[in-house]
Amino acid sequence: MLGNPHFYRGTIRNYVIAFGSMFNDVQIKHTNSAGAVLKTIDVPLAYGPTEKYLSRINKVDENGNAAITLPRMSFQIGGFVYSPDRKLSKVGKITRQNHSTDINKKTVVYNPVPYDISFTLSIMTKNADDATQIVEQILPYFTPSFIIPVKEVNEMGIIRDTPLTLNSVDYQDEYEGDFMTRRSLVWSMEFTMQGFLYGLPREQKLIRTAVTNTKKLDTTEQFTKNTITTDPAAAEENGSWNFVNTFDEDFGDE
Repeated sequence: MLGNPHFYRGTIRNYVIAFGSMFNDVQIKHTNSAGAVLKTIDVPLAYGPTEKYLSRINKVDENGNAAITLPRMSFQIGGFVYSPDRKLSKVGKITRQNHSTDINKKTVVYNPVPYDISFTLSIMTKNADDATQIVEQILPYFTPSFIIPVKEVNEMGIIRDTPLTLNSVDYQDEYEGDFMTRRSLVWSMEFTMQGFLYGLPREQKLIRTAVTNTKKLDTTEQFTKNTITTDPAAAEENGSWNFVNTFDEDFGDE
C-alpha cells in the first residue's frame, strides 16, 4: 500500500486468540437433589456468528443424531473504532536489536495507532441453570475491565497489558412455542478491547559512538572533542556494557 512493501505480523489474530483463551475452559455441572455431581460438561467455544449455530439446533446429521448440542459458546469481532483518547506521538519510535540477523542493526517501528476492537460472546443453552452457571463464572472477573497480556509484535517481542472491558449483558429466549422446536436460551456479552496496530517495520544501524565538538564562544582558537563509545565496541542491547568517555583538547581545525 502507498508504495510500501508487504508486511503482516498477525496482531489482530493475536487479539482474537487472547479473547478466546479467556473463555475456553468453562465447565458446568449437573447435580442431583442431594448435591452430588452427576455430570461435568466442558462448554465448547468456537469463532462464528450465533445464528450459524442456532440454525442447526433442529437439524440432524446423516446418522440421525442432533447436528449441534447445547450448551455452547461462540464469539466474533464486531468492528474497529479509532480511539483518539489513546493517541500516541506520531514521531515516537520503538526499537529492538536484530539478534537473529545482524547485531549491528535494529528494527524500528513508529508508535502504534490505537483502535477499540469490539467482541461479542454468545452463550447458548437449553435450560436456565446451565446459562447462569456459565454467566456467574464470567461476570465476577470484569469490574468492568480485565487486563490480559497480548503479544502485539512477535518479531520485536512487544507484549502489552491490554484492557478488556465488559460493556453489556443481554438475555434472549429463542423458544417460539412449537412443541417440536428445541428451546435455546441465548446470553450475549459485548466487550471492547483496547488494541494497537503497528505500521511498516524498518531497519536502522545501531549507534554505538557519539562525537561532540565544542568551542568557546566568539573564538576559534580552542576546541574540545568529546567521544563517547560503548565498551565492548560490539555491545548488545541486553548485554553488559559501559560507556567510555574520551576528551581531546585543542585539535585544531579537524
